[in-house]
Amino acid sequence: MPVQLSTDDDLDSPPPSNRNLSLSPLLYLVKAFLSLTPPRWKPAIYDAIIGNRYMCTSLYHDIFRLPFGLVLEVVKKPSYVEADALRFVSTLQDIHAPRYIDSVSSQYKSYLLTTWVEGDCVGDVWDDLTASDKERLAHDLRHQLSSMRLQTRSYELRAVCNAPGGPVDDPRIPWVARENLRMFPSSQDFAARLRDGVPIVFSHGDLLPKNLIFPGGLNHWRSGGEKICIIDWEYAGWMPIFWDALKATWLECEPDTEWLQMMRTIFPDCIEELDADWQWRSRSRVTIL
Repeated sequence: MPVQLSTDDDLDSPPPSNRNLSLSPLLYLVKAFLSLTPPRWKPAIYDAIIGNRYMCTSLYHDIFRLPFGLVLEVVKKPSYVEADALRFVSTLQDIHAPRYIDSVSSQYKSYLLTTWVEGDCVGDVWDDLTASDKERLAHDLRHQLSSMRLQTRSYELRAVCNAPGGPVDDPRIPWVARENLRMFPSSQDFAARLRDGVPIVFSHGDLLPKNLIFPGGLNHWRSGGEKICIIDWEYAGWMPIFWDALKATWLECEPDTEWLQMMRTIFPDCIEELDADWQWRSRSRVTIL
């Protein structure tokens, strides 16, 4: 059934809440030490840590749990997108995300060190959520995302780019391009085709259940624990205001799924774009799975 928010919240008036997840004094020392370490040494240091089974636990092929509540992500390509995104998000109010500690890129790899968020992934416990849980989840996400959009909204900024200001690399874009290729001779010609009056905001770019964490676990969250933590900012950047709504629903195959209906309550100002996107995906016969 569709999720209904209990109050008519004003998107331009997010309630006050805590800043990003705070660092302990120990992690401040770790961060300070790494800031003084020459960047050319860091890849070797991180590789040595990864190779020591007493110092880390491999969670996935590229994610390693470290002591002191830290997690190291290793990507086999030079990239600063998630690092820059987390640094930027840490300057905003009301956004709950892992805290950036350190990052470095070599010729073939990127290393990102952040705080570890212990808890349950929304995607893993979705079937255990009650209607009240889903209402609260929608309420929480709506406030966090409306706060981020409010703090970063710009009608003058016309640059659509990733967090560091470079080209957008997104899994949806190649999928669209392969089926409906349109080439522009220059960036100016591309910009001239964009709709006027659409604000550009900082966007997460991958708001799916797998990237939302109940800190401390579902039961802790139910008892009044911390707000939902948003992880995995590798596709973050400056995008049209409706981008997060479209990316949160682009893998939905039915128009009446609970997740899609929840996104309609979280992004009430993007209903027209969500409807148009669904119509286009339904009629274009573009395979997305």
